[in-house]
Amino acid sequence: MLYCTKCQTICEDSTRACPNCRRSRTLRPVREEDEVFFMKVHEGEASELSAIFDSLAIRYRTEPVKAGFSTSVYDPEFLPTDRNLYVEYRDLERANEAAAQELQEPAPPEEDDMPKRKRMVIQTVSIVAFLALVMAVVLATDQLAGFLKSLFAAFIG
Repeated sequence: MLYCTKCQTICEDSTRACPNCRRSRTLRPVREEDEVFFMKVHEGEASELSAIFDSLAIRYRTEPVKAGFSTSVYDPEFLPTDRNLYVEYRDLERANEAAAQELQEPAPPEEDDMPKRKRMVIQTVSIVAFLALVMAVVLATDQLAGFLKSLFAAFIG
């Protein structure tokens, strides 16, 4: 495996240039102590993985994506809470296994305790109530406009 010293990623031995940053001069054989890019995660996932890595004695570090650089333009690819996670190459396989186990845990199924018929009745009543409210506001506004019109007509005439 080859290691890119610029972006800290690993790639196949047959690679001529880093597939991530497109540099060829920065490639060298990977060493056991090299910190390699593991994944980009949001802050919550970073703290969860940090706890797991600490419990398994996996050497890692996190840093803000784009080294904390913030632009004034919203970029959905890079949020201010995103973190880059790096692990030492010797711990990469264990980190992959730990992250796979963490990410594979299924979310608890949502319990739907309301019967379908009851939900439809509630939705129908809600729609009728909303329409009645809109009609009441329109009628009240019309009455207010008529009152103001007669009031101004009395002052002018």
